[in-house]
Amino acid sequence: MVWLLLLLQLVILFTLTGVTANLMAKGTRELEKVFGKGIAGGVILGFVNSLPETIIVFQAIFSGIYSIAISSLLGGNILLFTIGLGFVSIFYYMKYSSKIIKLDKDFHIEYNSLLLATFILIVMIIYGKLDLFLSFLLIIPYAYYIYKRYSDYMGKKDIQIERKSVIKGLVYLLVGSIPLIFISKYFILTIINISQVLNIPTILLTLILTPIVAELEESLTAIRLISNSPSAATTAIMNFMGSKLENMTILLSIIGLTQTINLKSSILELLLIVTATVIALGILRDNNIKINEGLTLFGIYATLVTILIRFSA
Repeated sequence: MVWLLLLLQLVILFTLTGVTANLMAKGTRELEKVFGKGIAGGVILGFVNSLPETIIVFQAIFSGIYSIAISSLLGGNILLFTIGLGFVSIFYYMKYSSKIIKLDKDFHIEYNSLLLATFILIVMIIYGKLDLFLSFLLIIPYAYYIYKRYSDYMGKKDIQIERKSVIKGLVYLLVGSIPLIFISKYFILTIINISQVLNIPTILLTLILTPIVAELEESLTAIRLISNSPSAATTAIMNFMGSKLENMTILLSIIGLTQTINLKSSILELLLIVTATVIALGILRDNNIKINEGLTLFGIYATLVTILIRFSA
């Protein structure tokens, strides 16, 4: 009886997540009319989608549980840059009967920023710790990203400021994102309770189920965007990269500014995170995603998670 109530709770939370994703997709489309895809999808929606991780960072700072915060910040890279991109390519193919998603040319701003952030993350792994020096270094890719996005926006004379669209878009995002913070928390708690009732191993919960739930809203928002327009695939992927870029840079640097963290216990996870990110960058290098690449990403995710489970057990 208990598991049935938990299952009902899970269905309700999934439905609410879908509603918030729909609102955030609507808000992004409104802001896109004014600011373009890069600022609307990568910067603004990326920032909104990083709010749960932002809360985790400050909770970690106050409680001192830094290793969990780092895993929560960066663990989403493995999921979104494999299953996330793969799911987008499959949905795009099913919706528009196209085996390839062609991304807009200015996507290179997100690409180059994430490439720089990944390089610094590799430096951090070799360095073996997160401290004041690495924190300042991590700020560089995001500062570069914001500067390039602002410069790109200012260079487009055809985009006009429409106060109505800005207000409407921000309202949609706020109404969708604020409840999401609480929904995500209860979603994860429900998954934990179900796993305990069904005797699901803890490692399976922490490495697979919880990350999937944590990144569910971003994936649903991407699907809602793409379902309205094929060109919105660029916005969706910009959102993936923008939110993960913020996590890898600004939020990670906040931890290093408050405490020096030894990364010895997190090396394997960090290496797999870098691997997933590098593979995604390799696929996106030619500004497109092919359906066969998307399908391959599912296998890559399974391989990375298997390695993580095997050596974390």
